[in-house]
Amino acid sequence: MIKLNQIKQSYTQGNTNVNVLNGVDLTIKRGEKIGLIGPSGSGKTTLLNIIGLLDTPDSGEMFINKEDCLSLSNEQKTKFRKKNIGYIFQNNQLLEDFTVQENIALPLILNGNSKDYSLDIAKKYLEILGLADREKFKPGTLSGGEQQRVAIARALIKKPVIIVADEPTGSLDEENTVKVMKIIMNLTKELNVALLIATHNLSIVKMLDKHFLINEGKLDERK
Repeated sequence: MIKLNQIKQSYTQGNTNVNVLNGVDLTIKRGEKIGLIGPSGSGKTTLLNIIGLLDTPDSGEMFINKEDCLSLSNEQKTKFRKKNIGYIFQNNQLLEDFTVQENIALPLILNGNSKDYSLDIAKKYLEILGLADREKFKPGTLSGGEQQRVAIARALIKKPVIIVADEPTGSLDEENTVKVMKIIMNLTKELNVALLIATHNLSIVKMLDKHFLINEGKLDERK
Protein backbone atom coordinates (compact mmCIF):
# COMPACT_ATOMS: atom_id res chain seq x y z
CA MET A 1 0.00 0.00 0.00
CA ILE A 2 1.12 3.57 -0.75
CA LYS A 3 0.26 6.30 1.72
CA LEU A 4 1.04 10.03 1.47
CA ASN A 5 0.49 12.43 4.38
CA GLN A 6 0.52 16.22 3.95
CA ILE A 7 2.99 16.30 1.06
CA LYS A 8 4.06 19.86 0.26
CA GLN A 9 6.28 21.08 -2.53
CA SER A 10 7.12 24.55 -3.79
CA TYR A 11 9.47 26.11 -6.31
CA THR A 12 11.07 29.51 -6.63
CA GLN A 13 10.56 31.36 -9.89
CA GLY A 14 12.54 34.58 -9.84
CA ASN A 15 11.54 36.28 -6.59
CA THR A 16 8.26 34.37 -6.32
CA ASN A 17 7.63 31.22 -4.29
CA VAL A 18 5.11 28.96 -6.05
CA ASN A 19 3.25 26.33 -4.02
CA VAL A 20 2.71 23.35 -6.30
CA LEU A 21 1.54 20.79 -3.74
CA ASN A 22 -0.15 22.13 -0.65
CA GLY A 23 -0.72 19.23 1.74
CA VAL A 24 -1.54 16.23 -0.46
CA ASP A 25 -3.02 13.16 1.24
CA LEU A 26 -3.41 10.00 -0.81
CA THR A 27 -3.77 6.27 -0.14
CA ILE A 28 -3.42 3.69 -2.92
CA LYS A 29 -4.14 0.04 -2.19
CA ARG A 30 -2.30 -2.84 -3.83
CA GLY A 31 -3.81 -3.39 -7.26
CA GLU A 32 -5.83 -0.15 -7.22
CA LYS A 33 -5.99 1.97 -10.39
CA ILE A 34 -5.92 5.74 -9.76
CA GLY A 35 -6.13 8.61 -12.23
CA LEU A 36 -4.70 12.09 -11.81
CA ILE A 37 -6.06 14.99 -13.86
CA GLY A 38 -5.44 18.71 -13.96
CA PRO A 39 -4.10 21.41 -16.28
CA SER A 40 -0.43 21.70 -17.20
CA GLY A 41 1.53 23.12 -14.28
CA SER A 42 -0.96 21.90 -11.68
CA GLY A 43 1.52 19.50 -10.10
CA LYS A 44 0.69 16.13 -11.67
CA THR A 45 4.24 15.34 -12.75
CA THR A 46 5.63 16.72 -9.49
CA LEU A 47 3.46 14.33 -7.51
CA LEU A 48 4.38 11.39 -9.75
CA ASN A 49 8.07 12.18 -9.34
CA ILE A 50 7.72 12.26 -5.55
CA ILE A 51 5.90 8.93 -5.46
CA GLY A 52 8.50 7.55 -7.87
CA LEU A 53 11.30 8.72 -5.54
CA LEU A 54 12.72 10.93 -8.28
CA ASP A 55 12.03 14.08 -6.27
CA THR A 56 11.90 14.91 -2.55
CA PRO A 57 9.07 17.08 -1.17
CA ASP A 58 9.62 20.04 1.14
CA SER A 59 7.68 18.25 3.87
CA GLY A 60 5.29 15.40 4.56
CA GLU A 61 5.41 11.63 4.84
CA MET A 62 5.31 8.84 2.29
CA PHE A 63 5.15 5.10 2.93
CA ILE A 64 5.29 2.31 0.36
CA ASN A 65 4.70 -1.15 1.82
CA LYS A 66 5.23 0.42 5.26
CA GLU A 67 8.70 1.67 4.24
CA ASP A 68 9.30 5.29 5.28
CA CYS A 69 10.57 6.29 1.85
CA LEU A 70 11.43 9.92 2.60
CA SER A 71 13.81 8.91 5.38
CA LEU A 72 15.92 6.80 3.01
CA SER A 73 19.31 7.94 1.77
CA ASN A 74 19.74 8.57 -1.96
CA GLU A 75 21.43 5.19 -2.37
CA GLN A 76 18.63 3.45 -0.46
CA LYS A 77 16.02 5.25 -2.57
CA THR A 78 17.70 4.02 -5.74
CA LYS A 79 17.66 0.41 -4.55
CA PHE A 80 14.06 0.67 -3.36
CA ARG A 81 12.96 2.31 -6.62
CA LYS A 82 14.65 -0.35 -8.78
CA LYS A 83 12.75 -3.11 -7.00
CA ASN A 84 9.37 -1.57 -6.19
CA ILE A 85 8.50 1.16 -8.70
CA GLY A 86 7.88 0.93 -12.44
CA TYR A 87 7.61 3.86 -14.85
CA ILE A 88 5.77 4.41 -18.10
CA PHE A 89 6.48 7.74 -19.79
CA GLN A 90 4.84 9.43 -22.76
CA ASN A 91 8.04 9.26 -24.81
CA ASN A 92 8.74 5.68 -23.58
CA GLN A 93 12.48 6.33 -23.08
CA LEU A 94 13.58 3.09 -24.69
CA LEU A 95 17.30 2.60 -25.33
CA GLU A 96 18.03 2.60 -29.05
CA ASP A 97 21.37 0.76 -28.67
CA PHE A 98 19.53 -2.30 -27.31
CA THR A 99 17.04 -4.66 -28.91
CA VAL A 100 13.40 -4.69 -27.84
CA GLN A 101 14.00 -7.88 -25.84
CA GLU A 102 17.05 -6.35 -24.11
CA ASN A 103 15.12 -3.19 -23.24
CA ILE A 104 12.45 -5.25 -21.49
CA ALA A 105 15.00 -7.45 -19.71
CA LEU A 106 17.11 -4.57 -18.42
CA PRO A 107 15.25 -3.99 -15.10
CA LEU A 108 15.71 -7.65 -14.13
CA ILE A 109 19.40 -7.54 -15.04
CA LEU A 110 19.89 -4.36 -12.99
CA ASN A 111 18.22 -6.11 -10.04
CA GLY A 112 20.87 -8.84 -10.13
CA ASN A 113 19.25 -11.52 -12.27
CA SER A 114 21.26 -13.37 -14.91
CA LYS A 115 21.12 -12.11 -18.48
CA ASP A 116 19.80 -15.43 -19.81
CA TYR A 117 17.01 -15.58 -17.22
CA SER A 118 16.07 -11.93 -17.81
CA LEU A 119 15.96 -12.35 -21.60
CA ASP A 120 13.82 -15.47 -21.22
CA ILE A 121 11.25 -13.61 -19.07
CA ALA A 122 11.35 -10.68 -21.51
CA LYS A 123 10.56 -13.06 -24.36
CA LYS A 124 7.46 -14.28 -22.51
CA TYR A 125 6.24 -10.68 -22.14
CA LEU A 126 6.79 -10.09 -25.85
CA GLU A 127 4.58 -13.09 -26.58
CA ILE A 128 1.87 -11.74 -24.26
CA LEU A 129 2.03 -8.36 -25.99
CA GLY A 130 1.91 -9.82 -29.49
CA LEU A 131 5.45 -8.69 -30.28
CA ALA A 132 7.26 -12.05 -30.39
CA ASP A 133 8.45 -11.38 -33.94
CA ARG A 134 9.97 -8.05 -32.88
CA GLU A 135 12.35 -9.27 -30.14
CA LYS A 136 15.55 -8.55 -32.11
CA PHE A 137 14.33 -5.24 -33.53
CA LYS A 138 15.63 -1.88 -32.32
CA PRO A 139 12.96 0.40 -30.79
CA GLY A 140 13.25 2.98 -33.58
CA THR A 141 11.93 0.47 -36.13
CA LEU A 142 8.66 -0.05 -34.23
CA SER A 143 5.44 1.95 -34.45
CA GLY A 144 4.50 4.30 -31.62
CA GLY A 145 1.96 1.84 -30.23
CA GLU A 146 4.47 -1.02 -30.36
CA GLN A 147 7.12 1.07 -28.60
CA GLN A 148 4.70 1.89 -25.80
CA ARG A 149 3.84 -1.79 -25.38
CA VAL A 150 7.55 -2.49 -24.94
CA ALA A 151 7.74 0.29 -22.35
CA ILE A 152 4.81 -1.29 -20.47
CA ALA A 153 6.54 -4.66 -20.41
CA ARG A 154 9.77 -3.06 -19.18
CA ALA A 155 7.90 -1.36 -16.33
CA LEU A 156 6.03 -4.51 -15.26
CA ILE A 157 8.66 -7.22 -15.71
CA LYS A 158 10.05 -6.79 -12.19
CA LYS A 159 6.51 -6.99 -10.71
CA PRO A 160 6.70 -3.67 -8.83
CA VAL A 161 4.43 -2.45 -6.06
CA ILE A 162 3.24 0.49 -8.17
CA ILE A 163 3.38 1.68 -11.77
CA VAL A 164 3.73 5.45 -12.19
CA ALA A 165 2.55 6.53 -15.65
CA ASP A 166 2.88 10.09 -16.94
CA GLU A 167 0.64 10.62 -19.99
CA PRO A 168 1.57 7.16 -21.35
CA THR A 169 -0.80 7.44 -24.33
CA GLY A 170 -0.37 11.15 -24.99
CA SER A 171 1.43 10.60 -28.29
CA LEU A 172 -0.84 7.81 -29.55
CA ASP A 173 -3.97 7.90 -31.69
CA GLU A 174 -7.31 6.77 -30.22
CA GLU A 175 -7.06 3.20 -31.52
CA ASN A 176 -3.60 2.64 -30.04
CA THR A 177 -4.61 4.43 -26.84
CA VAL A 178 -7.36 1.86 -26.29
CA LYS A 179 -5.00 -1.04 -27.07
CA VAL A 180 -2.26 0.24 -24.77
CA MET A 181 -4.65 0.97 -21.89
CA LYS A 182 -6.22 -2.50 -22.14
CA ILE A 183 -2.75 -4.01 -21.87
CA ILE A 184 -1.87 -1.83 -18.87
CA MET A 185 -5.13 -2.65 -17.12
CA ASN A 186 -4.98 -6.39 -17.78
CA LEU A 187 -1.34 -6.84 -16.76
CA THR A 188 -1.53 -4.68 -13.64
CA LYS A 189 -4.64 -6.61 -12.58
CA GLU A 190 -2.97 -9.97 -13.24
CA LEU A 191 0.15 -8.97 -11.26
CA ASN A 192 -1.82 -7.10 -8.55
CA VAL A 193 0.19 -3.93 -9.20
CA ALA A 194 -1.11 -0.48 -8.21
CA LEU A 195 -1.34 2.11 -10.98
CA LEU A 196 -1.15 5.90 -10.74
CA ILE A 197 -1.66 7.53 -14.11
CA ALA A 198 -1.60 11.22 -15.01
CA THR A 199 -3.68 11.93 -18.10
CA HIS A 200 -5.77 14.50 -19.95
CA ASN A 201 -7.81 11.75 -21.61
CA LEU A 202 -11.17 11.40 -19.87
CA SER A 203 -11.91 8.10 -21.64
CA ILE A 204 -8.90 6.64 -19.81
CA VAL A 205 -10.17 8.02 -16.49
CA LYS A 206 -13.42 6.06 -16.92
CA MET A 207 -11.44 2.80 -16.96
CA LEU A 208 -9.91 3.40 -13.52
CA ASP A 209 -11.14 2.74 -9.98
CA LYS A 210 -11.13 6.43 -9.07
CA HIS A 211 -9.54 9.70 -10.11
CA PHE A 212 -8.51 12.99 -8.55
CA LEU A 213 -8.24 16.56 -9.80
CA ILE A 214 -5.27 18.53 -8.53
CA ASN A 215 -6.86 21.74 -7.36
CA GLU A 216 -4.84 24.48 -5.66
CA GLY A 217 -2.18 21.99 -4.69
CA LYS A 218 -4.56 19.43 -3.17
CA LEU A 219 -6.39 16.37 -4.45
CA ASP A 220 -10.11 16.61 -5.10
CA GLU A 221 -11.72 13.21 -5.74
CA ARG A 222 -14.10 13.24 -8.71
CA LYS A 223 -16.97 10.89 -9.49
